[in-house]
Amino acid sequence: MGTDAHHSRWRILCAAGWSLPRPEQHMPSSVLVTDAQSRAGLVIIRSLGEKGIRVTATDNDRVSVGFFSRYCRRAVVTPDAARRSAAFVAAVLEELARRPYDVVIPVIDDALFALARRKTEVQRHTRFPFMDCDALLRAHDKSLSIEKARRCGIRVPETFAVEGEGDAEAALSRLSLPVIVRPRSSHGSLGLRKVARPDEVGPVCSRVSRDFGPVIIQEYIPWGGLTYDVDVLMNRDSSPVAAVVCRRIRTYPPLAGPTSCGQAVHWPELADTALNLLREMHWFGPAEVEFRIDPRDGKPVFMEVNPRLWGSLFTSTVAGVDFPWLLYRLAMDGDVTPVTEYRTDVKARYFFTLDMLCLASHPRRREVARQWFADFFDPRTKELLLSLRDPLPLLGKLLASITYGMRPSRLRERLGRGG
Repeated sequence: MGTDAHHSRWRILCAAGWSLPRPEQHMPSSVLVTDAQSRAGLVIIRSLGEKGIRVTATDNDRVSVGFFSRYCRRAVVTPDAARRSAAFVAAVLEELARRPYDVVIPVIDDALFALARRKTEVQRHTRFPFMDCDALLRAHDKSLSIEKARRCGIRVPETFAVEGEGDAEAALSRLSLPVIVRPRSSHGSLGLRKVARPDEVGPVCSRVSRDFGPVIIQEYIPWGGLTYDVDVLMNRDSSPVAAVVCRRIRTYPPLAGPTSCGQAVHWPELADTALNLLREMHWFGPAEVEFRIDPRDGKPVFMEVNPRLWGSLFTSTVAGVDFPWLLYRLAMDGDVTPVTEYRTDVKARYFFTLDMLCLASHPRRREVARQWFADFFDPRTKELLLSLRDPLPLLGKLLASITYGMRPSRLRERLGRGG
């Protein structure tokens, strides 16, 4: 069950000369946020905490970045939602029963799906501003979402589900090498494999299926074109509360991973394409719709829908769209005035540790190094962890990095989730 880590965190903060605001006499608004180690988790904690909301954060790692934030009023260690889903839900339900919470916000896919499966029980205690589990899983299934996009007239990579013997050979008869093998449902870049030899496709499918579940084989969209994400929040009528198009300037893994440096851009046509797809899905809540630019013709190709608050949430935040606050208001009030404008002159950088790893492993290191170093001196480039108002998450990141240094497999898993 959940273990209260608040006192140990308080001692660390006090030792560093930091103090948290004392509780007020009246009962303030309170929110439970999962996955405090994730990038998005920290953004949510800061966004809501800055507005006076009491934030309790959970994670399965005791040394989690979000636990060090001045806006994290309480830290709770829970079982890992990926490995012990039932125990994770039990711990969250116990916490929700012990204290009043206005809203619960799961961050990573495993936490979202685990709580969505028990949505009725969760909603006995608090608000859960996400769709039912079946709808979330359909969107998360890359095979199903690609078929939905194709029916909407959106360009998609040719995709084949591998469900039995002969399916891989049938796909190869229609596709040119190389091909992409990936799980139908996965986090970030976990399980994605580029396969160039026909005799390797079957074995790779078997390995990915063993580790991640059912797989698909996709047409290879050559690297070289940028990836764009349309970050969206929709109300219960499937009308957009906000939609921000973000460009992935750099990623880790390079060319095909989560954002390590990103920037909001104006591309109304791409935003409309994403919104039309989500309307067809009768969407409610947050979602990120991913497109990759095909360098052969410069046109966007739909890749997937992430049915949650996305890992690169900081990118839209520095652009002036506060998605965590909008989601909270949507949960509390039922609707919110749409946000229609945002900045495009500010970049968001995830230096610790994605952008560091990006440069270290980039196949075109010399090409990207100049801008990578220039971003240190650009006042319009904002770093997630560097904050004068909330500096201690950087300390938490350093301590977490030491911990992960002793468990590199755990680090790879965390990075692969893209949160």
